[in-house]
Amino acid sequence: MSSFTCQHLDIADDQCLLLKTDCVPGRKGCVLAGQNTFLVPAEERIRRRAEEKRQSQPQKKT
Repeated sequence: MSSFTCQHLDIADDQCLLLKTDCVPGRKGCVLAGQNTFLVPAEERIRRRAEEKRQSQPQKKT
């Protein structure tokens, strides 16, 4: 297992300063994209994170 450091990571907010979105190592546009192999593909981690955000938001009444 390894870890990484990235000059574009805002640790406090877990945000990518380069892409101006959530930090998901290996995603398209990430400096790690294509250089590493991840157990869970970046696309799957992005989908999971979006799903978690949707579930944590309060439901709007119509």
